[in-house]
Amino acid sequence: MQSTFFHKVLYSLILFFSLTLKGDVAQAKVSNDFDFCKDFFFKKTEPTGMDQNAKKICQCMSDVPYYATLYSVHHRIPLYSAYRFDLDCKKDSGSSNIWYLEPQVCTSRSNKRLSLISEPNSETQCMVSEKQKLQNNYKLNQAISSDYTKSGYDRGHLNPNSFQCGVGRTATSTLTNAAPMDPCFNRVHWKDWESTLRDFLQGKLNNIHATAYIVTGTVPNANIRIPQKEISKDPERVTVPSHIWTAVCYEHSTDDKESFSFGYMGTNQPQNDIKLMSVSELNRELSKLYRVSPDIKIFKDDCFGDNKSDDVKATFNEIMSLNVQNTRKRTISSDSLNSETNVKVQKN
Repeated sequence: MQSTFFHKVLYSLILFFSLTLKGDVAQAKVSNDFDFCKDFFFKKTEPTGMDQNAKKICQCMSDVPYYATLYSVHHRIPLYSAYRFDLDCKKDSGSSNIWYLEPQVCTSRSNKRLSLISEPNSETQCMVSEKQKLQNNYKLNQAISSDYTKSGYDRGHLNPNSFQCGVGRTATSTLTNAAPMDPCFNRVHWKDWESTLRDFLQGKLNNIHATAYIVTGTVPNANIRIPQKEISKDPERVTVPSHIWTAVCYEHSTDDKESFSFGYMGTNQPQNDIKLMSVSELNRELSKLYRVSPDIKIFKDDCFGDNKSDDVKATFNEIMSLNVQNTRKRTISSDSLNSETNVKVQKN
């Protein structure tokens, strides 16, 4: 009796600590629908008109969903990630050096426990660090960091880590949430727009009962792929997007007249041509670029259409102008300091 009781207690303790440790591992659920993470979509309705063969991933940690991703196995990049802006997340500097892979986006000939992405009920549902021995088993259907090495492109987040904090931030560092982005575009132009959007939404959401639904996506360019033939023995695995876009839906909890939507899109190149537009215009532009019919629809009913569009554009552009000015001041100040330092070194 005592021995049986002891074994039951020991088993309970082992199970408890196993679940506790599991909470520190990033998880994702790949399935045929977004039921587990549909709350990240306006009216719980996902965008339509995109690749029907792309895989749906609920990006989770400790079985808690943090955002949703539509992932193209063919292009090895996400077509979009859908997320919400969390006002409680203050500006959080720095980014994780650890990137994750998705075991469910794999085909393994040597290990039958690792499933195809088309088998969502696999027991293996945890993102795994790239610093593990079975990386080659995962690379068939998804990108890995070595695809980006010396390619001239960044691993650009769709759901930006700067919009998340704590565990949610860690969950953004998976290669199923990253696409090749030109460094100048990613680190300067797109970053300016992300910072402006953050400041804009902080002002709109402060002390107001509302929800900001955001979808950030790509337009795959089949003519450009990395790594390039000159630098890799396994080249042209990952499609470089021609454009990056974001759509925003602001839903006021009690007054639809205060709700609105807008979007913006830019070419994934060093020059800055990012343009602010309505969601309906973004739908049309994406439909042309994707060459699809019926047209792409990001939000149900375009999320209140052109409601308050003039006011929204004016406020957004004003914040953008201030952010760009501040960025230039910091750049000039940094350049001046570096110049002075160089002069002193030369004198010595």
